[in-house]
Amino acid sequence: MYVATVILFLLPSLLLTLSWKTFIRDQTALVRWRAGITTATLLLALSSTVIHFAWNISWLHAGGSPHGMGAGPGVWMKLGRPLLWTFASAILGAFFAKGKCRLFLLGWAGSMYLVFQLIYIFQME
Repeated sequence: MYVATVILFLLPSLLLTLSWKTFIRDQTALVRWRAGITTATLLLALSSTVIHFAWNISWLHAGGSPHGMGAGPGVWMKLGRPLLWTFASAILGAFFAKGKCRLFLLGWAGSMYLVFQLIYIFQME
């Protein structure tokens, strides 16, 4: 299951990398406030991805199961709120980005939700 988790996180990581590349390329054409918000959004998205990965690994290690049985105590319990807030802030900030960077950030958000759901689905089997 750990290998599947790593493989699933490749898509959001790729989309985030592409978002960074397009932002760096187009940064000089952006207004200063928009560039600042986009930079903060990209950093939030990066931290959200890392927190989400750590949350899933910790949850799986603690015996997490989508079958109604709770996982044992672990780091995943403390990472829940930071995961939610960084993810929500990154989505909100994505609306201030411009061009392809915005599309990649919104794609990243969708793929993160997809990864979250797919891990539960794979866990059931």
